[in-house]
Amino acid sequence: MQKTIIAFISFLIIFPFKSWNQNYDDNFAKPIVSEEGRFTYYELPPIKTPVGELIFLDRNLGALSDYVGTSDSWGDLYQWGRATDGHEKRLSDTVLTLASNYQTNHDKFIVDERKANDWLSNPDDHLWSKENGLTNPCPCGYRLPTAEEWRALLSLGYQVKTSQEGYYYLDIGNGQLLLPAAGLRNAYTGNFQHMGTRGYYWGADAVSKGTSSCIDFNKDDITTNVTVLGFRAFGRSIRCIKDKGH
Repeated sequence: MQKTIIAFISFLIIFPFKSWNQNYDDNFAKPIVSEEGRFTYYELPPIKTPVGELIFLDRNLGALSDYVGTSDSWGDLYQWGRATDGHEKRLSDTVLTLASNYQTNHDKFIVDERKANDWLSNPDDHLWSKENGLTNPCPCGYRLPTAEEWRALLSLGYQVKTSQEGYYYLDIGNGQLLLPAAGLRNAYTGNFQHMGTRGYYWGADAVSKGTSSCIDFNKDDITTNVTVLGFRAFGRSIRCIKDKGH
């Protein structure tokens, strides 16, 4: 009996019960485990958009919960193009030296005090290009959304709302995708800003030197940053999407 109880508890730790905060469909209850089993994600139902059906994971990378009324839904904050190397954690230390290539060999958030707008001394536009990008941080078979896909999603309608706990989040397509206002990590200081009140999400596209696509939102407005660009050295959230080749 004791062995049975221990086995059941172990099962719960590895495969926690699925919650239902974002209108899950049983057909898409597929646990995706990443980062050595520390985080479990599920697929949301497909969202029909002008560019086809898009299937997102239920929570931000590194988030413990999909419920937007808790800070556990915020997850990690990545510098654009960096791998999951520890820099994205909210307790990570900082360093002032830019990396010479994508293999940083450390887990520190790189502070861009000279305002080069990148964490790399030699920018690389292809690190997050699709599912096979060199440093793609998403689980196998997933990638970052493109700017075109973000725009298609927003064409379904969106609204910035507040949870009963007082946290802001973006509701896209009448509840089909909920993005918590997880805040930003400042590239020039390493400090955290706007946690719980603003959201900043990376896109896959490299746009120009030191800049990449993203969407930003707060309680007052939303911007698709394709012409107003996101500097790559800032720490932003990631919400992964299923690669169309899978």
